[in-house]
Amino acid sequence: MGKIPLVLFLLVLLVGLTLLGRGLFDLGDTIAFLARAEQTEARFVGAVARSGGNHGGTFLYPTFQFTARDGRVMTFTSPSGSTAQPNADGEPVRIAYDPRRPGDARLLSFLTLWIAPTLLCAAGLLLSGGAVLVRAALARQRRRA
Repeated sequence: MGKIPLVLFLLVLLVGLTLLGRGLFDLGDTIAFLARAEQTEARFVGAVARSGGNHGGTFLYPTFQFTARDGRVMTFTSPSGSTAQPNADGEPVRIAYDPRRPGDARLLSFLTLWIAPTLLCAAGLLLSGGAVLVRAALARQRRRA
């Protein structure tokens, strides 16, 4: 097997393992956040408009307001935006927030909590696992020849 296939194998394996590691780190971070977080109801209070993206349009990032355990009224904007109005005014949503840092609040949804770790782990497993399988198949083919 030549140097280029070996370098390519190592590169793909390294990228895959890096993505898998980042996904596992994000997974652990999300689990730790939920373990210390309190759940409550928040209300949709508007959206922050930001222009950009591949299509050059405007994205709307929903903003929510809730009352923390200590009585402070907190407002946070979701890091996930869309081109359509995401919620109706005053619409209730479930959130989790860190009682020690109420500004650290997140919507209780798959997209907000789990999509990044899921995609990173899946991509990491596909790349690293695929690299190992291809390498093993090539080695088996060489032995037969």
